[in-house]
Amino acid sequence: MTKRFVLIVAAGVLAVAGLYAVHKNVGSVEAQVSNIMAHDINADPLTATDVTDLKSYVAAHMGTSANFTLTYSYNRARASAQAAQAAAAANAQVYAAAQAACSGKTDSITQAKCNANYLAAHLPSQPQSAPSAMPVLADYTYHLHAPLWTPDLAGALLLGAVLALGWFIFTGLRSGRRRRVR
Repeated sequence: MTKRFVLIVAAGVLAVAGLYAVHKNVGSVEAQVSNIMAHDINADPLTATDVTDLKSYVAAHMGTSANFTLTYSYNRARASAQAAQAAAAANAQVYAAAQAACSGKTDSITQAKCNANYLAAHLPSQPQSAPSAMPVLADYTYHLHAPLWTPDLAGALLLGAVLALGWFIFTGLRSGRRRRVR
């Protein structure tokens, strides 16, 4: 009877310790997400590294799922795309104005030179990149799911609790059979 009592106490202690370890894992993930959000607000290049580290941590620790959105990165990418689209629209207006200003030239070579001179005088000196597509918010949203069980401290403690409880049940069944056989 004392061995069975020790097993049930051990299972309880291991289960409580395992749940505490899961709680610590969750706290660590929450701290990492807060750190990522702070880096995102400041446009820190470490944000991508932190997200990669968080993905690795979640994959290796049970009970550590996380959901978050890099809202500030999305807003910056969106503003950049809108600025590029506005610049492209302005350039298109300059091309249209060049065509209108040089349309009176009857000679195609003279008209081409007129267009080139007009564009050189009115377009920005730096080359414009092609306008980028608007970013998608889903690309900045992360849904990280932890596995059901991992071999970290919490997983080992909970596995120990299950094994101790299983051994408790197994020994109870064995001793019950012995009593019936006698």
